[in-house]
Amino acid sequence: MSSHLSIAIILCTWNRAELLRLTLESLRGQIGCEALDIDVIVVDNNSSDTTREVVETAAADWALGTLRYAFEPRQGKQFALNTGIRLAQSSVLAFTDDDVTFAPNWLRRISEIFQDETIDLVGGKTLVLWPESGQPGWFDARMAAIVAGVDLGDQMRDPPPVEYAPAGTNLIAGRRLFDQVGLFSETHFRHMDYEFGMRCQRLGAYVIYDPTLVVQTPVAVEMLTKRYFRRWSFKAGIDHTAESYSNLATLFGVPRWMYRQITADVIYLALHFLQSGQPDFFYRELRIWRHVGTITSCWLARLTPRRYAEWVEKRSQKKANLY
Repeated sequence: MSSHLSIAIILCTWNRAELLRLTLESLRGQIGCEALDIDVIVVDNNSSDTTREVVETAAADWALGTLRYAFEPRQGKQFALNTGIRLAQSSVLAFTDDDVTFAPNWLRRISEIFQDETIDLVGGKTLVLWPESGQPGWFDARMAAIVAGVDLGDQMRDPPPVEYAPAGTNLIAGRRLFDQVGLFSETHFRHMDYEFGMRCQRLGAYVIYDPTLVVQTPVAVEMLTKRYFRRWSFKAGIDHTAESYSNLATLFGVPRWMYRQITADVIYLALHFLQSGQPDFFYRELRIWRHVGTITSCWLARLTPRRYAEWVEKRSQKKANLY
């Protein structure tokens, strides 16, 4: 690719006007990207707050390429993502969230990485900013995905782990990739970024993890409850595709190993109930919730196929920006 790279930043948002303003301010602080052609596309996913006004105010004196506002009335991030992709004309598409702040060299690093024309998809590091109350005592690093954290270490992973898929807070792709593997799944109301990454890997895309691509995301105080973590885990387990189970022994459409894992975790919790305040105890409980979500969705898909899609949409959507 030419050093004069074109990059579209696709930023989907829903009722987070003040956080969005801070995210756009952070983008203004990018350095070393004067030679880049930057197009920032904010896709408003049916917000009822002042999102449009925030974007229009920022656009009045925007100096980092162009800043555009788009509206997607269909509720669901997958729809907003695909609207952004269809609007983007750049050779590289960078996806992030409406509450993210960026390392000053984020865009410059994207341009350096994509000088390699063989790279299709890149994920970076997302650092978590805890509120003043700090990290809960029951939190385990293995729960990082629940608060949108991603940290695979400080070494580039090329290739990345088998189950690795770039998270939507820091996901960068070559424009041609979408022509090859398709857009984000519009039947996935959650974890569409994971499904997309797995699809890319199955179809032979060149995927890497680069820890020098760094963003930060805040953790809302409202998220720091065990109830929130349980609900997130259950919903994270919802899986109606069963594509990854095709080569596994199943029972009622669910991998047999999942039943064995639940049994082992239940026994562990029963034997260690006096340690219920410990991170490992809660991690195992959340693993049960996630597997129960998978089992429930697989069974309902078989028993009530006509109502299943409605059930998935209802259970997957956010309420007041919380799961």
